[in-house]
Amino acid sequence: MFFYVFRRFQKGARVNSISPPLCKILLCLQLLFFSNPIFSHNTKQISKEEKFIIHALKTDTTPNIDGILDEALWQAVSPATNFIQKQPDEGHPATENTEVRVLYDRHYLYIGLMCYDKEPSKIIANEKRRDSESILENDHVMILLDTYHDRRNGYIFATNPLAARLDYQIRREGIQEDARPFMANPNINRDWNCVWDVKSAILPNGWSAEITIPLYSLRYKEHPREGWGFNIFRNIRRKNEESTWAPLPRNLEFHKISMAGTFKGLEALEKGLKLQLKPFAISNRVYEKDEQGTLVSETNIDGGIDIKYGLTSNITADMTVNTDFSQVEADDQQINLTRFSLYYPEKREFFLENAAIFSVGAPEDAMIFFSRRIGLSEKGDEIPLLGGIKVAGKAGRFDLGIINLQTKAKGDIPSNNFTVARISRDILKQSAIGMMVTNRQSSESENYNRAISLDCDFAFGESLSLGGYLALTQTPGLGGKNTASKFRFQWTSDFWNIYGHLFNIQENFNADMGFVKRTGIRRSQMYFGYTPEPALPGVKRLNPHVNFTYTTDQENVLLLREEHVHFQVDLINGGNFGFSWNENHEFVDVPFTIQENITIPVGIYTDRFLRADLSTDKSRNLYIQTRYRWGAFYGGKSKELDISGGFRPIPNLSGEISLLYNDIDLPQGDFVNHLLISKLAYSFSTRFFLMSLIQWNGETDDVSLNMRLHYIYRPGSDLYIVYNERRLVEGMDIGIQDRTIAIKLNYLFNM
Repeated sequence: MFFYVFRRFQKGARVNSISPPLCKILLCLQLLFFSNPIFSHNTKQISKEEKFIIHALKTDTTPNIDGILDEALWQAVSPATNFIQKQPDEGHPATENTEVRVLYDRHYLYIGLMCYDKEPSKIIANEKRRDSESILENDHVMILLDTYHDRRNGYIFATNPLAARLDYQIRREGIQEDARPFMANPNINRDWNCVWDVKSAILPNGWSAEITIPLYSLRYKEHPREGWGFNIFRNIRRKNEESTWAPLPRNLEFHKISMAGTFKGLEALEKGLKLQLKPFAISNRVYEKDEQGTLVSETNIDGGIDIKYGLTSNITADMTVNTDFSQVEADDQQINLTRFSLYYPEKREFFLENAAIFSVGAPEDAMIFFSRRIGLSEKGDEIPLLGGIKVAGKAGRFDLGIINLQTKAKGDIPSNNFTVARISRDILKQSAIGMMVTNRQSSESENYNRAISLDCDFAFGESLSLGGYLALTQTPGLGGKNTASKFRFQWTSDFWNIYGHLFNIQENFNADMGFVKRTGIRRSQMYFGYTPEPALPGVKRLNPHVNFTYTTDQENVLLLREEHVHFQVDLINGGNFGFSWNENHEFVDVPFTIQENITIPVGIYTDRFLRADLSTDKSRNLYIQTRYRWGAFYGGKSKELDISGGFRPIPNLSGEISLLYNDIDLPQGDFVNHLLISKLAYSFSTRFFLMSLIQWNGETDDVSLNMRLHYIYRPGSDLYIVYNERRLVEGMDIGIQDRTIAIKLNYLFNM
């Protein structure tokens, strides 16, 4: 089907001239539910799965979790060892020995790590924060668990010598919709949070850790006869040495689940999650200005409950009543110098687990479902949620997901019911096809929006992947020209990364529950990247790449042509620097306001500009990242400086200050804007944190403050104290616009 769409695309045909969307849907439904068993994933796996096997030992004795593997219980387990380098000397034995042992009982999985090091005084460990990406700039270990043993979905748990914790949820091996490295990847859920714990110790011969993962935190087959997929990754940061237990080629990421080994010995596992209750109480005091501009306050005391029930060992129902997200960290602000919407990631816990199941599309073109459309206004203001339910998980070869949520009315916004239903089926060895339906129904009967999509992902070997989707929407008053489609391909090898896509979205495509930057366009893109590793002092790899994007309207009239040539050098110490040449040839068909009293008129603009970037070693206690752009901009000139610096003077304290500064000179007028962001975090322990976010936006001329005190007094149970304030810079002492103080306490009951 997608080949046919591609051919019609080349001929300039409209999408609605291909074939009726209903016929496509019926054809894909037949493939989805009645395809021949030859598409089953039960093909014999590669020999690595048979060679790299570790056996877990069942125990009736709970180990003492103190970070030191000195109990006889651990020594009775045969370890996974003999790690193989991924970088810098691919295929060679790791320079330091690593041993990993696995125990389990009826309720917990225990993983013991012993990371030997001949020079323990040189271990790099300066991060204690939960979920900080800086953990990956330390010495660290990552554990991969493929609990379905489907060779495509799994979990990653990471820790460092200070017992900091980081976790990911992986779907479809982390296949990226847009292969450019700086683009968001919905198949790697970095915001997912699992209930687990770790203790660690730095020893005279290295460092060790003991990890405890409650089985109720995982979704898995109830009788895992084949075992689970399993792999371990170790980074020795001062050497920039990456090694794994089951070997990985240099060009593949650790989340390449099909390359993992296996751990066996799991017997008679109980259904991981039965019933989990998480009641919460919240008290807040809100200050807002009334119509006379006077700051008035109101105190509220409320509560609610989140319920999680394991329908099976791998399908979970989440229910929420009187939902509250006051503890969620504030968004980092952005400056928008375009005509199109900005993308902000989801951070609310209810939507994070299994979020990738509901992912179709990408932020750069169209996301058919975007959970921030529920309970948040266009400006990011909260719309109260009455409650709802989410059911998601895996049943055999099928991924299933249903969400239904009801919002309350707020101001001029009526109450709405939001529903999304998703099903996808694994076919072949590493491929899948699926369908999704979304529906928003307002309390006003003629106010609704619906969307239906069909999507596919095909992987052929380790290098080639193909995929795409076809979607259509239904909105009162918008008839016809309501489809969107995309076809993409990617080739990845040791030295090449080649990516391309064709995207078409018609004028009346309107996904109220999705994210769409622009309608009425056709876009094609090609990306070529080459990553050799020459024997140059201090150089890890060269990364030259070119990117070409061509966008037209539905009549094939050019709207935007983007050319990008970039040469980047990745250094052995983890830093990098680069330089790029860019040319944008754009037809502005509708005038738009770029700054107050400054409008870009209709016209054709050719902007050539240069960009230089530099990043130092992030494992250091002090590091910087900077990017500078200069050149033409809509008939004028632009200078943009984006610089940030991070510091970690002690493991408990970290901070980052960033500045985005734009100096724009246009025929219609000149302006300067800036965005200054300061982040500070202090870790009293690995369970007790104080975090602050201060943002000064020169465009709106206001300063916002978000402070959060977070105490995990037992795994899964939290105390939050949150302070938010926004005030105008002019008259800083009296310019308060709003202020909120909130205290939230929850407690996790496992039944």
